[in-house]
Amino acid sequence: MKFEFNKTLKFGWKGLKGWSYNSSADFPRASAAYFEVTGNHGRVKSKKSDRIYFVVDGRGEFMIKDKTISVKKKDVIIVPRNTDYDYKAKNGIMKLFLTHSPAYNEKEEVKYEDF
Repeated sequence: MKFEFNKTLKFGWKGLKGWSYNSSADFPRASAAYFEVTGNHGRVKSKKSDRIYFVVDGRGEFMIKDKTISVKKKDVIIVPRNTDYDYKAKNGIMKLFLTHSPAYNEKEEVKYEDF
């Protein structure tokens, strides 16, 4: 299966631009997205999906439960399902590639703040 950037679904909010490559309708076992972060993502958790973030470029911090983890280019962060987390860029733009397993499902998301 191939998903192309020029066919992504663009979304975002203040401090974040994102492009979703596929949905659960396309492939229920996994989905992928690319993000450019200049601020905070916003604290969330997924009741269904584990998340794997690859730092494509830049620096930032992930706040997972009560722990802050600094990240830089080429680092990987895994956030298990049912785990509260947030992330933010440090000193410019942080570019991330994300995989959800199983695929992202908005109904399974818990958002702790509006963004």
